[in-house]
Amino acid sequence: MRRVGSAAGIDLFAPADAYFSYFNSPYVGHKQGASIDIYPSHEEWGGPAYSPIAGQVIRVKKMRMGNEKTFPTDKADFGIAIAPQGSSDIVRILHCVPEIDEGTMVEAGQRLGSLLRSRYFNYWTGPHYHIEIMNARDFSRSTKSYPLNVELASVQQVQRESASELECLITRVTDDVIAAVTDDSSVAISGDLVGHVAYCGSERRYGILDAGVPHYNHGGILGLTEPVEESTITAWGIDIGYAATSLDGRLPFRRGKPFQPDFEGEIIKGVSCFAFTRKQTVKGAPPVIMIPQQYGGFSGKFAEGDVGVLTFKRSYDIVKEQ
Repeated sequence: MRRVGSAAGIDLFAPADAYFSYFNSPYVGHKQGASIDIYPSHEEWGGPAYSPIAGQVIRVKKMRMGNEKTFPTDKADFGIAIAPQGSSDIVRILHCVPEIDEGTMVEAGQRLGSLLRSRYFNYWTGPHYHIEIMNARDFSRSTKSYPLNVELASVQQVQRESASELECLITRVTDDVIAAVTDDSSVAISGDLVGHVAYCGSERRYGILDAGVPHYNHGGILGLTEPVEESTITAWGIDIGYAATSLDGRLPFRRGKPFQPDFEGEIIKGVSCFAFTRKQTVKGAPPVIMIPQQYGGFSGKFAEGDVGVLTFKRSYDIVKEQ
């Protein structure tokens, strides 16, 4: 198990081979740096979710969701609250069909249940569970989760400059996303974590890009703190946002001027970036996860083994070319 954050004296743990994100989500806890999504390496709906702490299950709540989506979803979501011994605070886990009851004592790493596909998700959202720390009385209030303290090993960069055009080899095509690999994206490494590089300011300090770009209006760089006021954030040779604050071990940023990713002439919604582990890499390179404009948008257009070019352009550059 890997420690992925702490608050109020509570440490959170995730499987060592799971990838994860603090910021690659539109929801408030992720904007505030107070939540983390854990993506188990099995990458299967219905696969196991694991307890991030040891403690007692004090609440299991079934939650109604909204209307059906254009993609398959479960009919209900669940919230699970686990309290460490002697604490009035809890860890809340979402998106897991529970296989434990209230009153059960669990250990960190113990199976809690199976991953569900929530109607709170977008179609490109992969199998994961969400965890955060809060006071027990605030179980139903996402805005009350505590900002997480995060400690990361010093970040190193693989010495290659990211290009604004990435030649990509497709490794997987689904109705949700394309996954590909490229040698053209610079890589950031923190211990055994790997991700795409993002740079901060004219000093070009760097870390692991943790964001959905440009489809979410916020993101983060892992392994960076203390930005220069209103620092520009860049990746793949283009400005993607700006930062003016910091958190422990992480630099949050806001999305900047509009830009548009394009894969082989197909305008795409965005690229999903995480803190990956070595298990998810191919020859040390993290995956490039591309999102179609609509569910099923890549089907019949691309196939595993295809090679194509992903480009990043400002919106005004696209207009000038037309």
